Amino acid sequence: MKNILLSVVILCSSSMADALLLMKKGWQLVGAAQTITDMSQFRADEVEQVWHFDANTQKWQAYSPDPSLQQKMEEHNISKLTSLQNWHGFWIKSKKKWALKIHNTHPNTLPSDPDHAKDIIQLKAGWNLISLPVDSVISADIFQGMTVWKYDSHQNWELFDNQESDFPKLGHINNADGIWVKAPEDINISTMSEVAKLHNFATVEAMEDRIKEMAMLYSRPYCGIMPLTEDYLYEEGIAVDSAEPMALPTEGNSVRAENTTDTNLQEAAVDEADILKHNGVNIFYTSNNSHQVNITTFEALAQKRTEALNQILFDEDIQIDALYLVNNQLIVLSHQYTQGEKPLVAENEEEIYQPGKEYVLVDIFDVQDIHHIEKRSSHKIDGNMVDSRLIGEKLYLISSFTPQFKIEYPKIYTTLSSDCEAYFNGDADYYNNPYRYGACYGIEQEYETGRYFQYDYDNPSITVEDLLPEIEGSTLSKEALVTPNRLYSSSKEKQSTTITSISVIDIKEGTYLNSISYIGESYTQYASAKSLYLVSNDYPLYYDYYSYRDRSTIYKFNLTDQLSYQGIGTVYGNPINQFALSEQNNILRIATTDRFSWTSTGTHNTLYTLKEQNGLLPIQGVLDGLGETGESIRAVRFMGDKGYIVTARTSDPLYTLDLSDPLHPQKVGELHISGFSSYLHPIGEDKLLGIGQETDEYGQRKGLKIELFDVSDFAHPSTLDTINYAPSTYSELEENHKALAYRASDQLFAFPYRVYGDYNTDYRENNYLGIYQVRDNSLISYRAMRNNNDGWGEHRGLIFDLNNSTYVSFFSPQSVITQELNQSNIVN
Repeated sequence: MKNILLSVVILCSSSMADALLLMKKGWQLVGAAQTITDMSQFRADEVEQVWHFDANTQKWQAYSPDPSLQQKMEEHNISKLTSLQNWHGFWIKSKKKWALKIHNTHPNTLPSDPDHAKDIIQLKAGWNLISLPVDSVISADIFQGMTVWKYDSHQNWELFDNQESDFPKLGHINNADGIWVKAPEDINISTMSEVAKLHNFATVEAMEDRIKEMAMLYSRPYCGIMPLTEDYLYEEGIAVDSAEPMALPTEGNSVRAENTTDTNLQEAAVDEADILKHNGVNIFYTSNNSHQVNITTFEALAQKRTEALNQILFDEDIQIDALYLVNNQLIVLSHQYTQGEKPLVAENEEEIYQPGKEYVLVDIFDVQDIHHIEKRSSHKIDGNMVDSRLIGEKLYLISSFTPQFKIEYPKIYTTLSSDCEAYFNGDADYYNNPYRYGACYGIEQEYETGRYFQYDYDNPSITVEDLLPEIEGSTLSKEALVTPNRLYSSSKEKQSTTITSISVIDIKEGTYLNSISYIGESYTQYASAKSLYLVSNDYPLYYDYYSYRDRSTIYKFNLTDQLSYQGIGTVYGNPINQFALSEQNNILRIATTDRFSWTSTGTHNTLYTLKEQNGLLPIQGVLDGLGETGESIRAVRFMGDKGYIVTARTSDPLYTLDLSDPLHPQKVGELHISGFSSYLHPIGEDKLLGIGQETDEYGQRKGLKIELFDVSDFAHPSTLDTINYAPSTYSELEENHKALAYRASDQLFAFPYRVYGDYNTDYRENNYLGIYQVRDNSLISYRAMRNNNDGWGEHRGLIFDLNNSTYVSFFSPQSVITQELNQSNIVN
């Protein structure tokens, strides 16, 4: 409790930008990761001397708060050390244990010159005494071809070198470590660019050692410099018979519907999983976390039948996520959680369950004859579903797996200093001088004995419970999903050990082909017909909290031949969703918003173009300055050489972009309106549909809004028509493009929306399917369909023609209703 109070006091009594570097008594080789211009911070009662090796002159510089010692240094031609750069390492001799206050000043504007970014290390040929300029923990891999020495916290030397050596191999480097680097030539290293690059492993042992070291570092409350932010205030297989079809009624299933809507896709040749799929005759649908796939026909829907004609049932511990349907092969993607084994008696004499496991399941059914459905194959993969794509007859499944460990730290018992005694006795004047007691951070009192101790975070014991994911199938024995030569890792070590994998399954054969993996997570996934791009913002992860600028790392994988890792690129900012990415003619376009980490102001909206070259995705062109200060990207749509971006804070500027020259993308036109669009959909060649929210002058949402834009005059886009809904109206389409059913032949479209009542009248969720049509330059509304039940979950609309009539069906988690569409349904 005292530790928590101390952190709170320091946090509340100083700038949020402050941090602490805990110093031990005696000599240490350290780094501060921030520029130090005020050397008086090294006080005479705490520090004897500070030394830095100037790589430019290859000479030592020194500072001492003791004037007589400083004079002796200068008499020996040692230049006075007057400041330290954020990437400088330094030797320090402390008289006692104490805490160096590091004051992070944040800039008023974002850095514009990458060569002067805060993560740059400037190495000179020869020896350099440096530290990491970023808040990260990395391996020494970024110094390939160089010799690196580190003097660790236990006063032992560790070595990174290409030659064999008897010295201990250098493990991790953190932001408080000073290191010696011998460079063969002058070179500037962008720490975060190098850290983000991926490499694989030579052996299983090297792969497993890296994962375990990352797990130990990630579990530590801090490693090196202690930032005083809120994060530190609280320290303390599915069997073949597990899915069975029900008996099917003996009625025909050969009536084919015409002009049907399908899953709304970003790319025409790239299928995406959804809760409703059909082949023009039969319809397969499910709902969120359901245990069954329902089957009906277009003919049954036209007859207004609401019940399923057949079902495929799964065990109750299996929850379905989505479906694919290709060549009468139904692919069911689901997940399963199995409870861990329960020990007889736990330490507290209560029975408890061990952690369970989660699996991704892929089941393939032959549904050519829905009277006789047969399961063709099953696969079970350790981990969680992230996303998927189906190209041709190959399923690309993206999953994540987090290794499980038990990590314990030994205790180091200590004798309290006079300051810490005052602190623990309640006699400390920490409100007026909190940093005096910074050295007390991490000290705890043992309840049983009353002794004081600190955890030894440098010497943990680790017990592996579940290290790497596996895969098994109906025709596949259990085997490793991850292998050393197909697992890639960055050099950043203090991060989650989550492993993201891309696995390929041949639908025609029902067999698993191969996988490729990397250590890290993916927050946005985009696939063209030949490439898969996974976007992560883990690199860097708040590497400099107060001058932090968002960055996204983009990993490209080849899908045309053998699945392979192709290259890496980095841009400032984060994409809002998959529609912020698009590939054309081997050029990736990506739109991002970046901002300072501590505020929503100072935002930058930028479009980048990138092209793969020799394992990298270097930036080809940049279009900056989209939107005003404080605005962020809300919607993006790429259509060939044209692009459309919506930015908003209180209103909606729609920008039209010319992308025909990827080296020089251009903003052509813009339209300012009220509200904003969250999803954009092309209507023919010259119109654009926007679905989002109307807002008031303060940016408060007023309700759902549909807007039809005219983009025929690309330099002067305009609004043709709008439909506004009542307050408290939202649509799943604002966040999930698959909620839209659109028919290009007559520009009919439908999507679900929800209306929430108030507390006094009808405080519940009311679900509707809105039906609309674009005619000439107007939006036509048909009478909305309302389902007969409440409840949260995904909803879908389906438009089709049968027997010279047009029908619309509304699929909800608990019901399916259908109505014939005609002119009498028009309400405006």
